[in-house]
Amino acid sequence: MFVEALCVWCLDRFSIITESTGLEDVDGLVPFWVILETLLKNPVSIPTQLIELLDTIAVLLRQSSGPAGDFVLLRDFLSSHHEVFFGECWPSIVEAALEMPLLFPQGRLPLLQREVSTQHLSLTKKQVSCLVAHQFLCTLPQPQWRDECYDFSIWYSNHQRHPQACRIYLTSLMEYFKTLRDDIVLSLSLSENWEVSYHLHAGASLELPRLDCRLCPVEVALVNNYDTTPDSLGLPDGAAVVSANKFIGFGQSATQEEIHVGVTPEACPAVLFTPPLEDDQILVVKGASAILNVVGQRRDLRIGDILPRQLDASIWQERVMLFMDALELDLASDEDGLPDLRPECIDRELRKAYLSFYSGRYHNVISPFWGCGAFGGDPGVKMLLLWCAASLAQTSLKIVCDEQLHGTGRDLKKAIGILREQCGTVEGVLRMVRSMPKHLKRLETLSWIISEWTS
Repeated sequence: MFVEALCVWCLDRFSIITESTGLEDVDGLVPFWVILETLLKNPVSIPTQLIELLDTIAVLLRQSSGPAGDFVLLRDFLSSHHEVFFGECWPSIVEAALEMPLLFPQGRLPLLQREVSTQHLSLTKKQVSCLVAHQFLCTLPQPQWRDECYDFSIWYSNHQRHPQACRIYLTSLMEYFKTLRDDIVLSLSLSENWEVSYHLHAGASLELPRLDCRLCPVEVALVNNYDTTPDSLGLPDGAAVVSANKFIGFGQSATQEEIHVGVTPEACPAVLFTPPLEDDQILVVKGASAILNVVGQRRDLRIGDILPRQLDASIWQERVMLFMDALELDLASDEDGLPDLRPECIDRELRKAYLSFYSGRYHNVISPFWGCGAFGGDPGVKMLLLWCAASLAQTSLKIVCDEQLHGTGRDLKKAIGILREQCGTVEGVLRMVRSMPKHLKRLETLSWIISEWTS
């Protein structure tokens, strides 16, 4: 994939370059990078100037402002954080963006592809910050597999499904850009050696281990609200499940994936080189620092504390995000019974989770009710399959449920206690899941286990 700012030629329709002699090709086009360098060297100290710059970039590259539209939300955000943004953030954005020729001399990013069982890309923190800066400036090309959500223009306009979520993601970006200069001043050697890695794992040939292994420890944590504190992200030596869409990344609302990526700017570049996940693929992002503690989900979303990056730098280096997409069972027909119980669905979800949990040596894995929200999965079936996958991968599992799911969480605790005593092995739990009556409805499976095995 081309890093567009370095490779594109365009018409200097606003006469930004004062001296273009020798730069123009036979069609009168000039390198966009020369225009961008000129634009970024101009003073920008008020929201209007920044928005004019972003609009100019969009028109030069795409002939319109695109998703950013009226820039109303961005203008409002910048007005509320004027001093901090233009005093501390904008210089870091410009500096990071202008390093692109040095950091990406070949002018392109490789795509994560399945030519071998595992593909990975490791970027230095400086390379990542450069890409994040260009996502903010909207100078990067649209990946061929995405219609939107590959740069941050989706957070700029007044037309938002969840304005509060977008403001939170912009706040995270602002805090991230503020820290770039601190990284250089306070921990230069660490910043230079600290890489963020993006691993695409494929499991087409991955064999499950013996199913007669013992069940691993599992905890069902009933919390008042989800949050993104280090403990909730699996730090220091665990991993956290990101309930991903097959088109991984950030967005305009407050799904669990969008929150995790939105408060982790260093995870955002993954959308540029990660094609949609296939049934036997997961993405592992390691070393990306979260910036904000965001509390709650959906409409009940608010910012907690700014997370300490410098003090816990060695811990953040080990942070692991497991991007695993669940089946979209909300689209499946239930004429033949609960879709979760179809053999092919059980097998797919078990293998997807095992591939994730087996991708590294994790002391424990933390997961929400994976695939049980918008995708319509049954919590009982899904969580038991995660338990089996964690047991096969020889790790422990922590399932987190907020206040709205406490009733389901308590039923899950009861069911786990029963199955640990009655089954004892992964094979036993899977046999029980496969034997569930197909006529059960969503949210009825845990009640069935409790009544069936205690009667």
